[in-house]
Amino acid sequence: MEENVSLPAAEKLAALTDREPTWQSPLLQQHHLVGRIWHPADGRFVEQKFLFEALVGSAYVLLGEKHDNPDHHLLQARLIRTLTALGRRPAVVWEMIPEARQPVLDRYWAKYSRDAAALGGTLGWDASGWPPWSQYQPIAEAAMAAHLPMYAAGLSKAAVRTLARGKPSFEFAKRQRALGLNHPVPKEMRRRSLEQLYQGHCELMPREALGPLLNVQRARDAVFAEHMLSAGVNDGALLIAGAGHARSDLAVPVFLARHQPGVRITTVAFVEVRDGVLDPTDYAASFSAPVLPFDYVWFTPRADNVDHCAKLRQKWQKPKGAKPHSSSDSPGNTSKAPAAPDEAPSEIAPTPDATTQPAPSTTPAAPTAPANDPPAPKSSAPAPAAS
Repeated sequence: MEENVSLPAAEKLAALTDREPTWQSPLLQQHHLVGRIWHPADGRFVEQKFLFEALVGSAYVLLGEKHDNPDHHLLQARLIRTLTALGRRPAVVWEMIPEARQPVLDRYWAKYSRDAAALGGTLGWDASGWPPWSQYQPIAEAAMAAHLPMYAAGLSKAAVRTLARGKPSFEFAKRQRALGLNHPVPKEMRRRSLEQLYQGHCELMPREALGPLLNVQRARDAVFAEHMLSAGVNDGALLIAGAGHARSDLAVPVFLARHQPGVRITTVAFVEVRDGVLDPTDYAASFSAPVLPFDYVWFTPRADNVDHCAKLRQKWQKPKGAKPHSSSDSPGNTSKAPAAPDEAPSEIAPTPDATTQPAPSTTPAAPTAPANDPPAPKSSAPAPAAS
């Protein structure tokens, strides 16, 4: 597909970049990096037009966010609008929507609905534990305005629980080979993945106890890739997910490339700036990597200055600087760890100050369909063949 696509005229791309974002996050709006786009491979800043050219020629686009930053969702919506304005029609794949909710998305698509506000209610979003639907609604509005197909890719809480315990359900066990989860994890990739999880859990769990959470993280990445591959047959796919899932070295792109070697993938991370940190290369350490592990990094203001790790330490009564638990501690003992494997957050934050998505205490009841809906179309292609 990327070999045949013709790049849009430069003047059309330039017209799409005239308006600078109006920031919603209140902190550090005047920071040197805010609004700038960093290209780690070249070690330089690029204009929005350069990013747009890369996205329009990519089969798969991954937009990695910090969940509670409204600017990240506005920029995701902006990039969806840009792609559709340039003639692309990618499927939009959501980390946040459980796979079981796919019929809801199908019904809204079949009705050509543009009522994004109603979609959030029908999905039962406010009971899900994610930040308010009002933050994510612009993404849905952009997709629905262009009648893009949308796909639910979130694993159920039950699936997460069984994976973390090393006892996946019979159905998921059959799915693992097609997902590519039977491949061993290279040593360096495993080390870096565990370090990401260690930092994302505020250094409150020993690295050797994070194996179950790594299994869950890899399963999520594989499932997101599966949905992108099956949904993107016509014109590619775009993933809305936490930045940890979008990184090129560890996450969803690894599974995409394994199933489709040579396919063009572009990853974009939206990253909050930090006070006094003016060099973009200094943000790589937050991802436990020598270089920022994304194709592009778009810097934004901060949503808040809440120390989420301090809140976790207080919750689990673990003083800052205390020695981590020994490897003999059971990772499932919630009196000693911030998250038992069967209660793992559905998004592992890439940095200690990032907000993790809590697992909801209950699964919302299946939403009821609007009256007189037409039959829902088939929502996904068969799973990709095992590599």
